[in-house]
Amino acid sequence: MVKTLTVVMTLLLIPMSTFAASETPGWLEETMFASGKINTVVMVVSVVLIGLAIWMFNMDRKIGRLERRSEELKNK
Repeated sequence: MVKTLTVVMTLLLIPMSTFAASETPGWLEETMFASGKINTVVMVVSVVLIGLAIWMFNMDRKIGRLERRSEELKNK
């Protein structure tokens, strides 16, 4: 049963790949990929996401320190 299902799914995917290859390129392919600007966009987005991750990590550490300090003051 699994083997038959695998064969059927494979045969169904073959026409999808031929349709995808035959369509004309969209505006993204024409402008970004052709001129090489997509690499710049990916790098900027990556830097922004990494910056946000670092900022969130630092904020979590600061909030943790404040919570510990608050608990210490409550216990005294």
